[in-house]
Formats: sequence, C-alpha cells, structure tokens
Amino acid sequence: MKTLKKLAILIEEFALQTPAQQLLDRFLIGYPRNGEFHRLEGCTVSVYLANDEKNLELDRRAKDFGVHREQNLSTATANADAVLLVPKGSGAMPDDLLLRKTLENVPRGCRCFIYGTVSSSLEEAKKTTALASARKCPFVGGTALPVAWRLPQLEVPIGTALKEALIVIQGGSPAAELDGLEGLLPLLQRRRGGESGVRRVRLLNASEIWRAGKEGLWSERLLAAAISRSDTPQGDPVKDGRTQDLVGLGLVPKLARDPRGWIIEHFDGLRSAILILDGVVADFNFALQARDGSVLSAQIYRPPAPGQHHFSRLADVLEEFFRTGNAPWPIERNILTAGLLEAFRKCHAQREARLETPELKISYSTKRH
Repeated sequence: MKTLKKLAILIEEFALQTPAQQLLDRFLIGYPRNGEFHRLEGCTVSVYLANDEKNLELDRRAKDFGVHREQNLSTATANADAVLLVPKGSGAMPDDLLLRKTLENVPRGCRCFIYGTVSSSLEEAKKTTALASARKCPFVGGTALPVAWRLPQLEVPIGTALKEALIVIQGGSPAAELDGLEGLLPLLQRRRGGESGVRRVRLLNASEIWRAGKEGLWSERLLAAAISRSDTPQGDPVKDGRTQDLVGLGLVPKLARDPRGWIIEHFDGLRSAILILDGVVADFNFALQARDGSVLSAQIYRPPAPGQHHFSRLADVLEEFFRTGNAPWPIERNILTAGLLEAFRKCHAQREARLETPELKISYSTKRH
C-alpha cells in the first residue's frame, strides 16, 4: 500500500455545499469512518482552482487548515501521488480539455479520480482512458451515490437473474440522469453475466410517461416498491403527516411536475427505467425484479446538508484507491455512463423518442469490485 505524501485537488468552482467543498474538507480536515474521526495524516493537500479567481472560502481554508493553493496545474500536480478532479456542478458535463491536460501533467503512475462522469462523450471517454493507461495512471470516476447507504441496507447477490429495474429520482437534466445511472448501474453489474451494454434508449416525455407505464414499458409494481422506501412522500403527508398510498390512489401523475423518463434496453434483455418525478418524493429510491418474481427495493440514503455524509463514504473509498491503485469499480461502467449521457442528449437535440446504441455494447461485471 502506497504512502500518500501529496494529494492534488483540481476544481472548476468552489462554493459551499458543492462536491468540491465536501471532498476537499474531508481530505483537509477529516471525516467519520468506522466509528471514529479519521484524518489524512502526513499528506500535503494542494488545490488548483481552474479559473484562478479570488475565493474567500478557499482563502479561509488556507488560513485555518494550511491548504496549499497553487496558481497553475503543473505546480499543483508536481510530485502528486494522487489527483482528484472535481468539475462544475454535478459532474455530468466535465471539461474534457482540463482532464486531458491533467493526465498529461501528472507523474506516471499517479492515481486519478474525476468526480461525475469521466467525459462528455463516448469517444472522449475512450481517449481519456487510453491516455491514462498509456501513462500507467490508475483512473476511474463517479459520484457518492454508488457508495451511499441503502435503506434497508441490501446488496444484490452476485449472479442474480434480473428481469427489470427502476429508479425514481428528481432534478434537472443532465444532473438527474447522471444520478439515475449512478444509482442503478452499480446494482445491475452484479446480475447474472454482468453488464452486457445497452442496445437502445427511449425518452418518455410528460405526455407519454404514464401511458408507457400502462403499456408495461416500465413496471407500476416496481414504482410502488420503490416509493414505499421513501421517507419524503409529497402531497398530503407534507400537509398534515398522514400516510398515503401515492401509487395505489393514482396520485403520482397529479403530484409529478414536468416528469420525464428513460427506458434503457440492455443487450441481455434486461430493461431499466429512470423516472424523474419531481413533486412525488424528495429522495432516491429503486426497485429490482428478479426472474423468479421476487423484488428488491431500497432508498439510496443521502444525509442532508450541511453534513452530506455520503461524501464521507466516498472519501473513504477514494483514500483506499489513492493508496492501493485498485479501482473501486470497473472503468467500463464510467465509459458506459458517458455514452448513455451522450445518447440522452442526442434524443433531446434530435427530438428522437428512441435511439439505437450499438456502440454501447460495453460488457463488465462486479468480479473483485
């Protein structure tokens, strides 16, 4: 296991309650881990803000915690054992040029992690991965969702024969789509045969999403199972605390604000659905149906601001990766995510409800990950 002497954190923006702030503070100050408060001892943390603007929050951390703020990327990454790159916003649209420059500047063998998706397109994702490989740099990306707590705490048994999957999320595009993929794909790679890639995607707009459910393109049974795990049902529960069967009473279409959805058809026959239902619940919940008819469901628990301690789980995983060089999940999953987000954008731009994606025949499995 490698001793970490220098960690470079490269960020495009820095503000409170952003992934950049949550992750920097954990590596700078510490975070709860395994029943105690853990600190990254003996490691220098350097920060490079891409726009090089004055930032009071970063200045405060330099004064209070000794973070080294560098003026250029080369200085920040010089002699770094590990690099963490955090794009703007959710990480759904990273700066490909900045990532490429980062991989070209870091020392050979440096461990590199990008928050969010690894690229803005499938082609760029492949180029980036090839560049990292050529420089012998272990490289992977992702968000805090794959390692967040689940309520109840469950894991899909490796080798489970899955028939259908569904996740309910909220938010604008493309951040919500990234959340949906980051919530579902880690579960699906554990199925029998692993991930087989995606044959086609289909966009469901507000006028189509409920008809698609009636037609069986997504499962109302799985929607009910997913929402049953929510602790933030909207509607009457918000008004007076009453319990309410949102699905059984037919209230979901009435509560949903500008809903949209995606149907993802995998090469092995699995069908996944991402339903973006603002106004129905305010948390992320999934349900999976096995081929034997059994259903698994849970909430992906994201502790609220200001702590957002699912980032503590991610910091723990990243520290392990930075020390060992062993990626926490297959890079192929990141490449598939980048390709799917690109396909989603094409559907919107071309006003196509359905898009064939033969280029996304990307296979991987859990194995040791």
